[in-house]
Amino acid sequence: MLSRRRFLKTTGLALAGASLARYARPGTPAALAQGQFPTGPDVRLGRVAWPWGVDVLTRPRPDGAVVRTVMPDELVELRREVVGLGIMPHNHVWYELDDGYMYSSHVVPTANWPQTPPAALPTLGAWGEVMVPYVEGRAGPDPNAETKYRMYSSAIFRLYEMVPGTDGRTWYRAGTEVTPFMYAPADVFRLLTAEEIAPITPEISDKALVVDLSRQTITAVEAGAEVYRAQIASGAQFFGEDGRTLQGGTGLGQKPIWQKRISRQMQGGTLEAGWDIPGVPWVGYFAGNGEALHAAYWHNDFGRPKSRGCINMRPADAKWLFRWTLPVVTYEPGDITVDWDHRGTMIDVRVEA
Repeated sequence: MLSRRRFLKTTGLALAGASLARYARPGTPAALAQGQFPTGPDVRLGRVAWPWGVDVLTRPRPDGAVVRTVMPDELVELRREVVGLGIMPHNHVWYELDDGYMYSSHVVPTANWPQTPPAALPTLGAWGEVMVPYVEGRAGPDPNAETKYRMYSSAIFRLYEMVPGTDGRTWYRAGTEVTPFMYAPADVFRLLTAEEIAPITPEISDKALVVDLSRQTITAVEAGAEVYRAQIASGAQFFGEDGRTLQGGTGLGQKPIWQKRISRQMQGGTLEAGWDIPGVPWVGYFAGNGEALHAAYWHNDFGRPKSRGCINMRPADAKWLFRWTLPVVTYEPGDITVDWDHRGTMIDVRVEA
């Protein structure tokens, strides 16, 4: 029988709207995938993030013939984006491969860019972003140690110390505020710098965010002028226990950001409908029920409601808004909580006609 924690770890990503399997099928471990594909900042790879696998079709539309099926967490090399006929009406973009087309909502763009580890970590540790498609977070610095979580590209973890691995490589003890003891090879992480999280226009206090649930967008407004806009995936509604009453969604109204964190392990829900997702980056809480702005590294299905209430964004969008909104977060300790008298940027969640 599964314990509640084990159940959440095993099923949490899918139940949170993640649309990806926690484990790849046999024969596609992280090291093999990284070894089979080219590396570097300009290589465009995609990771299948749909729990039933994704078909490669002969043309970019649902009625194309099936060339092959790519299973969850397997990688493909992306050639370019093309516009076709979407499987769902909110997105008509497909990825072109060498042998066909894959629907972009079901494929997460990912990096495969191993790094050169530093000679040493700062005394207090550092923040590290995963720069490979995925790597196993182990119970010890050993490739054969138990897997605690799978760490995915764009996720951010705290790097506590450097240790020698049993394979002769340098490993980090990396983790979260909930799970501080995981280990992974040091070359899969890129160390974040204080400069890249420096605030954007912190001298301007007249800032607001507008979330339009009808259009699934978030807009940054500075002194009355729009300065940034991005697609989102807001909270999805679902039927309650009576089978008739809709629940969920993202709450409407004006709410200030009261807490921000560079990274967070997000857990919640029940045994039957819970989630447990480590290393969620660029988090800004704006409601007492846990609703937050944050990056989603587990899906690429933006433009429709999908989350359990939060505002999901692509990592680059979430990072920009994290830097732009108030309150300002410093590299150390990497989080801040404010009271009502010092509340941060106001978020107006609305439904526009």
